[in-house]
Amino acid sequence: MTNLKVLNLEGNPVAKRTDFCLLLYVIAILPKLNYYEYTFIKNELREEACALFYRELREVEDKQEQEIQSRELEELEQSEAKRLASSFVEHLDGHQLFESLWRGDEDGRILMLVGQQAVELADEYDKDIFELTQEIYKLGLERFGERDEEIQDFLNNLKEGQEELQIMGQKGIEDFLQFKETIFEEARTTLRQLEYNTMHGEDEESPENLVLSDIVDKLNIQFEDAMNDLWQTLMTQELYLHEAIEESTTNFHRKIAELMSKFVEQSQSFFVQLREISVHFSENMTEIVTRFISTKLALQDFDDVPSDLRMCMEDRDAILNLIAGMKDTHTLRIDEREDRIATRSKEFIDQMIDNLNR
Repeated sequence: MTNLKVLNLEGNPVAKRTDFCLLLYVIAILPKLNYYEYTFIKNELREEACALFYRELREVEDKQEQEIQSRELEELEQSEAKRLASSFVEHLDGHQLFESLWRGDEDGRILMLVGQQAVELADEYDKDIFELTQEIYKLGLERFGERDEEIQDFLNNLKEGQEELQIMGQKGIEDFLQFKETIFEEARTTLRQLEYNTMHGEDEESPENLVLSDIVDKLNIQFEDAMNDLWQTLMTQELYLHEAIEESTTNFHRKIAELMSKFVEQSQSFFVQLREISVHFSENMTEIVTRFISTKLALQDFDDVPSDLRMCMEDRDAILNLIAGMKDTHTLRIDEREDRIATRSKEFIDQMIDNLNR
């Protein structure tokens, strides 16, 4: 709408309103409009319209600016999400992994009911996990940069090789076409002379006609030889390109596989530390819960103990089962995120090579 230059609202219900100057309003909010109902809009009329609807115009401009900023922000977020997904470290730039550990963890929820000490321990747990996920996140972006550079180099080299071969092929064809014009002209001249001699009664077996016929035969042989040579040259170039691409693709596959393997191995070392942190948290949680229950039992003070936790007060095995369940859930979430990186890395390699082989 902002680039609209011609507008006609004749017959439109909105144009029939007598309490509203539609002409000036349209001119004000459509700055590039040149014609309204087939009438050229003069500068004086445009200035009058902008002055009359200054407030409305500012509202429209502010709204447009907000929409542009919102759209740019959305595009930026989508681009960043795509980049992180390509780096295999999406949802590792913040506290998402820690939050996922507690999702559906009923055992952990009950254990956290012991109070402030558990909350403080969980906060420390969150910080430790965040530090490691930040390392994985940074590693993913670094390896993505290396991988993307390798891919671009390969694709550029592939394109340059194809363009070079195309230029060579075009030159060979152009040289052949020039040769064709030359040899065809010689053949036409020779055939015209033969036709002329025949029309003037000269015998086909005359010495001159025999020489001319021999020239035509030789020209025909030269043309066929040149055409065969061109075909052989083009096929040789095509075969060379195919072999070069095959070799380059093999080397590229090896380099990408090495980069991905290195990334997976390095990320796995961080996941080992994440599991160790999870175990350490479970051990500390065991101490806090045990101390909490012992204190409550000694004082026989159960009034402020949540009902879910009160059921386990006199059953140590139940408490240990809660802790084991929490630990298993957290370990499973960490393992799943680690497996996701390894699986998607392999899928990336397979898909890229499959696309290159098409």
